[in-house]
Amino acid sequence: MKPKVHIGIILFILVLVLFVLVAAPMQQAWKMWGLALTEVLLLVCAVLPALLLKWDLTEVFPVKKPSFRQIFGVVILWAGGYLAVLAVNLIIAYFFPKGMQDVSTTLLEFFKSVPFPVTLFIVAVMPAVCEEALHRGFILYTFKDVNKWTTIISMGIIFGIFHLDIYRFLGTGILGILLSYIMVETNNILLPMLFHFLNNFVSTFSALTAQADVEMNGIPLITVGVFLLLTAAVPFLFIGGSKLLKTKEESKRRPVSKRAKWLAFGSALILAVVGLGTSAAYVFNPPVLITSFTQDVNSETEPLKIEFAVEKGGSYLFTYKIEGNGIAVEMIITNSHGEEFHRSSGMSYTGNGFIDLPADQYTVTFKYNTEGTDYITVNVDVLIK
Repeated sequence: MKPKVHIGIILFILVLVLFVLVAAPMQQAWKMWGLALTEVLLLVCAVLPALLLKWDLTEVFPVKKPSFRQIFGVVILWAGGYLAVLAVNLIIAYFFPKGMQDVSTTLLEFFKSVPFPVTLFIVAVMPAVCEEALHRGFILYTFKDVNKWTTIISMGIIFGIFHLDIYRFLGTGILGILLSYIMVETNNILLPMLFHFLNNFVSTFSALTAQADVEMNGIPLITVGVFLLLTAAVPFLFIGGSKLLKTKEESKRRPVSKRAKWLAFGSALILAVVGLGTSAAYVFNPPVLITSFTQDVNSETEPLKIEFAVEKGGSYLFTYKIEGNGIAVEMIITNSHGEEFHRSSGMSYTGNGFIDLPADQYTVTFKYNTEGTDYITVNVDVLIK
């Protein structure tokens, strides 16, 4: 049977069904070991149908020795893709902080269920081999008679759907497009495997080694603006990386077109302008509350109250850092009717997220819980913007 698109789509649907009925229960029961078995299952789903259909495995899964130039091109493309996906995820986290926070928390708890080296192998090495065999191997092979860019975009959508996560769809879709582009340009499955490994290794390593001492419930607008500015380099990284995938002779015969250069320049300019505008919107938007003080307190110290007004209701960035140095400090925010909008307490704690405040008059109260008569210094920094 000749490779046809409908064969790849049917297999992809069957893989999704297997994931829901078999892989998901395995992962729920066995955590990371269930994920490892899932990757093995994906590899079987890629190789077994190719054998049954009597396709040439060297055509379905082409392996060649990559040149140093191609490897460097893959690294450049990965750098551009990493920046692009990070910016997209930050934008999604800005608008849907709880959803992205839940996804991150779930993944971290999942990853930490086994030793660190085992996690890196299961999350970085196995998907690079098994998922690429399925997507850039079998499924992409069924698109061999389809237009180049239709194939690449379709494979990106398929890869986005494959992860079954609405919050990660755009990010994984972008990665799927880049992985498919590399495969179409080089016809060497080792190169998208390298890209996939590099991406998962860096992402997982940074997540597992990060010191999460701040509760992140949202992304500050200034952070989104800064990363949008950084992504202005992405179009040029894509052009540079794609050029390195070709040999020097091919690059001379097929140079980057003026249209592609102008498109890259225009995209970079738009990203830079949007990034600057987003950053300016944050910088020139005055805070509704900013307070920073140091106070010596003991058991006789009365609660400190600070009033502030919110003229326009909405979701505001809320960051705070309390250092009680042995005294429990309680922070409470109430409106003019006594309704409570926030309460936190502890000896030393920080927070970074968003708080919904309708237009009203508010009071933030700091209570000091101690029975000692000796004075102890308390440091407070609060920003609502």
